[in-house]
Amino acid sequence: MTPAKTWRLWLVRLILGLWGIQVLWLIWHFGPEARDLAHRAASGSLGAAIRQEEPLYRWAAALQAIIPESATYVFLDDYAAGKEIEVRYYLAPRRHILLSPDISASFLFYTLHQEHAAFLLIRESQKPLGHGVQAALHSPAFHPVNLPGPGLAFRVDANLLRWGFYD
Repeated sequence: MTPAKTWRLWLVRLILGLWGIQVLWLIWHFGPEARDLAHRAASGSLGAAIRQEEPLYRWAAALQAIIPESATYVFLDDYAAGKEIEVRYYLAPRRHILLSPDISASFLFYTLHQEHAAFLLIRESQKPLGHGVQAALHSPAFHPVNLPGPGLAFRVDANLLRWGFYD
């Protein structure tokens, strides 16, 4: 063999060896996750694992256990975010009403009263809460539900919302 071929052969062996070491390190590093992923794929629960990591899903799942299927809830969210669609999907078949977080107090109270809503859900956003939401936070008709997650939930006592609503 000529010295040029020997040098190329050693270079190829070195590159393949380093690549092999990298593959072994990746197998060692991601082994537990790969085992878990293979187990979930075999059992058919792969999508559930991914959803479990999202805080909005965990919050909606906790709400699903609290809100009865026959109840109505009002969801305050800005329409552009699209999170309302996800929550509505998880909370189906419950009746929902979507309103803007910038809603006035009188219209919020009127809607809750007219629709006999049992819950008020507020997805926290980067913007400060509107005046209607601030009024709801301080009203005796709303009782906070302590749930971890990206939003606020309140039980609504419709009996306390029997007065006229004016701004």
